[in-house]
Amino acid sequence: MKLLCPVVCSLLLLTRVWPRAEAASFTLETAAAHALGHNADLAAARFGIEEARGRFQQSGRLANPALGSELKPGVNGREGGASIGFMQRFPLTSRLRLERQVSAKLLTVAEAEVRDAERRLAAQVRTAAVQVLALEAQLALKERQLANNRALGALARKIAGTGEGPTLDALQFDLEAQHLVVQSLQLDSARTAVVGGLLPLLGLAGTETIEFTDPLPEPAATVPDAPISGQRPDYQAAQARTEAARQAVVLARANRWEDAEAGLFGAVDRTEDVPAGLRTDGFVGLRFSLPLPFWNQNQGRVHEATATAARAMKEAEALASRIRAEAAAAEAEMRAAARLAGHLTNVLLPQAVQLEERLTRFHHEGQSPLADTLRAREKRLQMEAIRLDAVRDFHLARVRLLAATGTILTDPKAP
Repeated sequence: MKLLCPVVCSLLLLTRVWPRAEAASFTLETAAAHALGHNADLAAARFGIEEARGRFQQSGRLANPALGSELKPGVNGREGGASIGFMQRFPLTSRLRLERQVSAKLLTVAEAEVRDAERRLAAQVRTAAVQVLALEAQLALKERQLANNRALGALARKIAGTGEGPTLDALQFDLEAQHLVVQSLQLDSARTAVVGGLLPLLGLAGTETIEFTDPLPEPAATVPDAPISGQRPDYQAAQARTEAARQAVVLARANRWEDAEAGLFGAVDRTEDVPAGLRTDGFVGLRFSLPLPFWNQNQGRVHEATATAARAMKEAEALASRIRAEAAAAEAEMRAAARLAGHLTNVLLPQAVQLEERLTRFHHEGQSPLADTLRAREKRLQMEAIRLDAVRDFHLARVRLLAATGTILTDPKAP
């Protein structure tokens, strides 16, 4: 067991340090910015804007004119006729203008949806980055625990060698060291899993490694109220979608009248008049066709568009309510985590350190058993682990707050 612990610890240190020698370095802010520029799914989503822009460019255009001709040769004689005409369809209502307005709003929706994809991607990257930094902090804590355990184990073995103490103390330290190594391996495995999910978000290959240069900052003493504005992209998309649906109702009503058709034509007729013979007559005229809304008044499309507009309005209202709830919950979680981290840092941990130091001194003087020292150190390290979890929870809640308020893309400074 004495030989196994240093070997396992060395392997753990090697697996954590050696692959990162050429790792890509990021901070919380630069990681999100890198993802926005290199994420493959986001790059594909941006083509949705070009699709909507193409639909906008195509909307509101007149139908192409039609050129028609007619030839009527005589069957039993030299009589016959021919005509050629030019026809153009045009709307009787403001349908083309309304189509262009609807397409413009849908273009706004597409742009807002891409910005919302960027918001969600930035939140995912920041969340994963916080988890990685939190796991690394826990790993560093385990390493300090292991170093402290080795020092106490060496002291216990030295005392046992002089016959002044039992060898059981040294075995207890060795067993605790093995437990710490297992915990470190579990934390390192969890970090590997989080990094594996983060790499495709950053647009990196699965074989690459990353590291974060800055640790998680301590939580702010006070958490200011987060302003709720209408800048969140999915809410802007919902508003634009609602406006487009309203305009679609007007468009559906305008489509009750189908396009009229007007044109210019010319015709030539050859007739035979006895005894005068063949005579050729030429004509130039106008054609006009007006469809009448007798059987189809587009009632179904109007009803559908009205229901779509009502649904879009309700969805926008529900989203606004959900945004306020998400922001309030994240803000409350930040305050709770900040209070817990502050209480542990300023009150409990200093008391735990003092108690551990006193028990260690008493044990060296033979006034206290080793078990008391071990229990005190375990409590102190548990408090330190809880403090690290509180710092992690604070920053995870902060990411959720920034995502809920739509300010995560503005790269705010960490508190």
